[in-house]
Amino acid sequence: MKNLFYVVLVSLLPVSVFAIGGFGLSGGVASFTADPSSSPLVLDTGLEVGRIEQYGFEGALAIGGYVYLDIIPFVDVDIEVNGMANVYDFSFYNDAMALLNQSPDTLQFAYVAGNQYITIKKPLLKLGIPFLAKAKLSAGAGINTHAATPIINQEMISAFVTGADGQSDLQNGTFDSAALETYLEDNLIESSGVHLQLGLQFRLLTFDAFAYYRQTIAEDVVPGKSGFGSLNFRLGLGI
Repeated sequence: MKNLFYVVLVSLLPVSVFAIGGFGLSGGVASFTADPSSSPLVLDTGLEVGRIEQYGFEGALAIGGYVYLDIIPFVDVDIEVNGMANVYDFSFYNDAMALLNQSPDTLQFAYVAGNQYITIKKPLLKLGIPFLAKAKLSAGAGINTHAATPIINQEMISAFVTGADGQSDLQNGTFDSAALETYLEDNLIESSGVHLQLGLQFRLLTFDAFAYYRQTIAEDVVPGKSGFGSLNFRLGLGI
C-alpha cells in the first residue's frame, strides 16, 4: 500500500520536479571602479584647443537570461548571456573658457557591455525534501566573451563632430548621431577570459532561484582593469 501511494503521488507531480535543466532571467550588480581619465582635444593642424575630462564611475547593473543542463553525471553545464551598463560624467574645456573663468558643462555618456558565460558547475552539497524542494551549493569555472563600448576620448569626439561633408571638423562641426553609432560599432572593445563562481540554487516544484558570486578575469571589459566581481540572482523554471 505504501509503495502504491508513492507511485500515485509521483504521477500527480509535475514532470519538471525531476528537471533535467532550466531557464529563466538573471540580474546582478558588477563591482568595480573605472578610473577617471583625461584626453587632449587636438585639431587636424596639431593645435590643442582643449581637454576632455572623464570622471570615472563605479559598478554596473546587469540583466540577461540563462539556460542550464544537469543531466550530465557529476557536473552541470550553464550558459548565461547578459548586458551590463552604467552612465558616467565627462566635460570639455578649453583655454578660452579658462580666460573667461567659465566652468565646463558636465555631460553624460553610457558604458555598456555585452557578456556571455559558459560554466561547468560541480555540486558541493545537496539538501532536499523529497518530490517538493531541494537546495544545492555548487562551485564552477568556465570561459567568457565580452564586447564593451570604449570610453569617450579625442578619437571618439573626432568621429561624431562632423562638417557638412561628413568629415571630422572639431572647430566648426556639429554632432552626428549616425557617425557616433558607426564609431561605437566599429570600435567595440572585445575580450575573452575565464571566471570562477560559487552559488546556491533552490528549487520548489517547477521554480528555480539562484544566488551566486562570480569573479570574471578578462582584460579591459572594465577600462584599464583585468577583471571584476559580480553578485548575481536568477529566477526561472525547471524543464
